[in-house]
Amino acid sequence: MLLSVILFTFIAAMLSTIMVPGIIKLCKIYSLYDSINARKIHSGNIPRLGGVAISFSFIIITVLFFFLDKNLSFFNAFPLLAAGMLIFIFGILDDVVELRAIFKLLVQLVACGIVVAGGFRFRQIFGLIIPDTLSSLITFCWILGLINAYNLIDGLDGLCGILSATTLFTMGIIIHGSYKEGAAICMILVGSIIGFLVWNWPAPNAKIFMGDNGSQFLGFMIATIPLYVSGEEFEFNKFLMMLVLVSFPMLDTIAAIWRRIRDHRSIMSPDRCHLHHKLLNLGFDKHQALYMVLGIQDVICLMVWLSTLFDKEITFIILIIAYIFVIVFFVVIHFTNRAVLRKIASENEQRNSGEIPKL
Repeated sequence: MLLSVILFTFIAAMLSTIMVPGIIKLCKIYSLYDSINARKIHSGNIPRLGGVAISFSFIIITVLFFFLDKNLSFFNAFPLLAAGMLIFIFGILDDVVELRAIFKLLVQLVACGIVVAGGFRFRQIFGLIIPDTLSSLITFCWILGLINAYNLIDGLDGLCGILSATTLFTMGIIIHGSYKEGAAICMILVGSIIGFLVWNWPAPNAKIFMGDNGSQFLGFMIATIPLYVSGEEFEFNKFLMMLVLVSFPMLDTIAAIWRRIRDHRSIMSPDRCHLHHKLLNLGFDKHQALYMVLGIQDVICLMVWLSTLFDKEITFIILIIAYIFVIVFFVVIHFTNRAVLRKIASENEQRNSGEIPKL
């Protein structure tokens, strides 16, 4: 099975890469460009339907893979794929006509309902069995949170794609022994993302963005694949393990919500205070900011994988250390960025008051 998964992952990458130029031409014909707002750092008209290449190549190759490999059950993965395509389709509509927030929420809730009804949910946290009602509520919040977290983190060329690919790759390795269907889905989706990243990498600028259809679809898939019942050792620390793997988009989203509530603004309002904005404020260019996040994400993924080689108590300690590491990184970047902004504001104030000459 391993060789066939590698082969189909490669095919998914090739198909995704080949599809993007056609999508770029289509976006130019119908002027489907990414909107520019307070959160965006790009200029010019950049096509925004790159997620179509990711999702189409993924679903085509996945269906083909399940059809050819009789050892896998398509039924075990159907609720995830069906709900994922629902998120994807309405993501495209959102990119084209900009759906109202309440309507997007309703669609996301329906997708969550399909997943939970299909038996995919958190059943225990640290060995504590969760009642069905509470389990469903936690699962709903988890999926909704990640859909929107990956949507918000998609503000720098290559960032959402590389965070998603590294997380999915790590998940695929971890669950391959207990959920072969999920492991295959992870790896094929990694291939589709890599094909898209060929065109989305900042070299020097991305040729296409994935759009809401891509980022929401990836957030949904990352949230739902680990929900399948797996081995006892993985189940015990699964929730914490996933918190660590998605710590970058999740912590960035929590910070954004807190910031907007504190400033009495809508939690949906855009701003330039996300992690990648702060790294750019500190003098890093787009490549450096991306590689810094990628380097730390790789360390996180390695720690999560290594943690699975030990018993559940040691795994718990390693995961806590990894999560604290990411939190410390966020805190350091936050306060360093705030000090830089205050220094700039002070210098501007002095220039305006005539205390120092204007440059």
